[in-house]
Amino acid sequence: MSATTPSHRDPVATRRLWAERLERFRRASQTVAQFCAAEGISAPSFYVWKRTLAGEAGSPNPITPAVVPIRLTPSPASPVIELALPSGAVLRFPPDTRPDVIAAVVHAVGGRPC
Repeated sequence: MSATTPSHRDPVATRRLWAERLERFRRASQTVAQFCAAEGISAPSFYVWKRTLAGEAGSPNPITPAVVPIRLTPSPASPVIELALPSGAVLRFPPDTRPDVIAAVVHAVGGRPC
């Protein structure tokens, strides 16, 4: 694997690579066939990623979830803090968990399917 080829296990790096690649194509004065040959990629892959990333441009990015500020107030009736993610996953934390720890966990799992 070269330095410019992301691991197949890193979908974020793959998306970034294709976004950069499609931006290079927009700036290039080449046909799709010429560009794909120069990049060493197939035209079908080019079109799949073009369609995939164009579809995401009009909708909220599933990799970067929106996190809104919240105020946590300890309550004896609430034994845990629960956060429901858009994927359906639920994160549970002890009520005394520091907000920065919660934010770090949400950031770490936000782009990964559960």
